[in-house]
Amino acid sequence: MIVRFALAALLLASSASAVPTHDDPRGIIPAAPPPLSARQAACGEVPTRALTLPDLVDIALCRNPQTAVSWAGVRGAAAQIGIARSAQLPSASLSIGPTLSSSKSFQDTGFIDANGNVVGGSSVLTQVNSSARLAVNYLIFDGGGRRAAIDAATAQQRAAFANYADAAQGVVLNVVTAYNNLEANRAIEAANVANLTFARQSRDLATGRKAAGVATGADQLQAETAFAQAELTLIQTRGAIATSAAQLAVAIGLPPTRTLDLAPTAPLASGDVLRAGAEALIADAERLRPDIIAARANVDAAAANVRNAQSAGRPSLSVQASNGLSAIDTTIDRNVASAGLALSVPLFSGWNTRYNIAAARAQLEQQQALAEQTRQQAGLSVYSNFVALDNAFSSLATARVLVRSATLSADLAQGRYRAGVGTFADLLNAQSALASARQQLVQAEYNVRTNNAQLARAIGSIGEAIDVER
Repeated sequence: MIVRFALAALLLASSASAVPTHDDPRGIIPAAPPPLSARQAACGEVPTRALTLPDLVDIALCRNPQTAVSWAGVRGAAAQIGIARSAQLPSASLSIGPTLSSSKSFQDTGFIDANGNVVGGSSVLTQVNSSARLAVNYLIFDGGGRRAAIDAATAQQRAAFANYADAAQGVVLNVVTAYNNLEANRAIEAANVANLTFARQSRDLATGRKAAGVATGADQLQAETAFAQAELTLIQTRGAIATSAAQLAVAIGLPPTRTLDLAPTAPLASGDVLRAGAEALIADAERLRPDIIAARANVDAAAANVRNAQSAGRPSLSVQASNGLSAIDTTIDRNVASAGLALSVPLFSGWNTRYNIAAARAQLEQQQALAEQTRQQAGLSVYSNFVALDNAFSSLATARVLVRSATLSADLAQGRYRAGVGTFADLLNAQSALASARQQLVQAEYNVRTNNAQLARAIGSIGEAIDVER
């Protein structure tokens, strides 16, 4: 059922140019998330028709806050690329502004008149000084620091995009699990209704036999107890249905009180994925899983940070030019222009550069170890889910046999009791075994559905697994 799915389209979409805007002059920040799989529907209003599982997944990918959070991380990482690339362009600044100045001077030759004013011997100067300066600076060579910073930012964006894909696949699995829980509870409700019908038949049979004088009051009391227990179980199941329906609504980003009209459940998976073998599926996971892609991107970013730290110890060359005007009141009195090259050679920084390089290399080693740990955990996850799905199929086959035999046994026990050749205790035991078998069959069926989705998630192809059901 699981179609092998590559994240190449998603990763290409992360680097696709968006339309340039005021906040994104280069057009490098993606505007909207790409689809998780080829057949995912575009975002829109919730359909008014009965919803299938793929419909629920499409709604969740558009409305669940987890995808919005991780997508914002992608946009932020893309902006960091723009910040890193800005160092490749020259910078220009313009400063301009007037200054009002006033000065007073007093001389000893002055005198004070009868009114107390200083006459003569003093001066007051008030003027407006204006200046304007345009400066341009361009870094020609920096030992590879700018290129390394761009490489690091690009790798971090790949990691952020892979993290988005991983979060989206997690949302899909949550929806599938919530959907399976709801449908399982509904199937259990149907089984409990059948159990209640059987319990009612047994109660009526015991009541009739007691009225005929061929059964004891104990049989009738046990039948009433079994019937009440079946009613209670049905009530509890209906409460579980309401809770699981609310959980499904929240999983797709809707209020818990939203009533969902669901289409009939799709047929069970065929189990063809198990034929590929665990080793082949593990190899697919190493190629497809978003968390492995993110871990490898983090290694690339750490390697670029090492190169960036190394560039701090290398010479840099920049060109500078400026032109400035100054004026007193309305008369320009000065025009100063300059241009030149500046070579900066680091000589000694208290070994700061060396320790920065050592720290960057340690970070690289850490990311390499984390990537290997992620790879190993992915293999374990695939194998564990592979075994779980195989076991779920085996359990389902056994549960089907169990229901058939329990049904025959219960019918036989009821017939024997009706004929007066069987005890009511035998009938109760058969009735209880049938109820348990029906519940185990429902659980086994939805274990197959959930384990199939979990294996697809472990491989990194749950989006394509959902597409198969469209």
